[in-house]
Amino acid sequence: MRVLERILAAAKGEEVDKVPVALVAYSQVLKSVHGVNEYEYLHSLDLQLEAKVEFIKMFPEVWNPLIGMPECGHGWAIPVAFGAKLVWFEDRPPFIEGYPIKEPEDVDRIIEAGMPDPREVGVSKVFLEGLRYFTKRFPRDLMEEYGYVEGIMDPEILVEGAALAMGYDKFLIWMRKYPETVHKWLRFATEFHIRYCEAIEEVIGKPRIFFLPDHMASMVSKKYFEEFVLPYLNKLFNRYPKALKIWHNEGCVKHMLDAIDKLKADVWQCGPGDDPVRVKEETHLAAWGNIHPPWIVGATPSQVEEECKKLILRAAPGGRFWLGTGGGMAPGTSPWHIRAFIRAVEKYGVYPIGEG
Repeated sequence: MRVLERILAAAKGEEVDKVPVALVAYSQVLKSVHGVNEYEYLHSLDLQLEAKVEFIKMFPEVWNPLIGMPECGHGWAIPVAFGAKLVWFEDRPPFIEGYPIKEPEDVDRIIEAGMPDPREVGVSKVFLEGLRYFTKRFPRDLMEEYGYVEGIMDPEILVEGAALAMGYDKFLIWMRKYPETVHKWLRFATEFHIRYCEAIEEVIGKPRIFFLPDHMASMVSKKYFEEFVLPYLNKLFNRYPKALKIWHNEGCVKHMLDAIDKLKADVWQCGPGDDPVRVKEETHLAAWGNIHPPWIVGATPSQVEEECKKLILRAAPGGRFWLGTGGGMAPGTSPWHIRAFIRAVEKYGVYPIGEG
């Protein structure tokens, strides 16, 4: 089977030849292709494109949903659109300063100022410009074979992005203290996010795969997840009924898998704190994961292969499983670590699953 075909079939619980390998390698790993720092990598679309194509050539068996996307501080679109400043560092990802929401009245002020156009402001504008660059220059054969660029939408964090416009602490406190204000802000932020998705569609068309990262679920109780997180994530997921929908959240939510089951997603990239076997047994979601990324950096390739073997034998029987890390790959991950995933599948991940 081809890589994309295997990915799609496994997510749906259909029969596949072997366990898919799906890894999220982005700037913190891909910058090593050129030996540049984070700032240089993130400010050069040429370097990014070359590194991403090189990753495919090095690991053609691996599917990476972020390969076909520019990286430009992606993750901060909501807070930056409403007034936060993106701060850059030499060799680590950017962050924001200057929360635009400091008091409940700031939510009304922002709403009264009107909805910004994601095509014209901050991170979303830069991302859309980069996406147009990728659609013109990314190798067409790789786009078609792997579903990259025109097949995948990643509009970044939603509820977490809204929280970052005021800071996690305020968001969590205000859920109890000012719940109506939080909902008002979430509705407005979600509308911006939807317009951002519409702007992305103008570049790539309707996505075949919809990838939505959001870690807010792992910061709240089941009650607050169902009230303040679930409905807004589902509003995004429900926009794309024909797409394969992926939720990325490596934070632990094993205390509320019954609530997670209500997400209108198809695949969950779970972290090391959530057991993929339980994910498959207690939710409708296919499990993707979940080797701990920082652990990999300090391990030998043979140790990584052994961990992959254990995970495959436990979680792969019955399908609905992608082998990967519990989150994005950590800085310092070597090509030999990545090859350990591939070797483990070749030895132990061919269906029917059993000892190799």
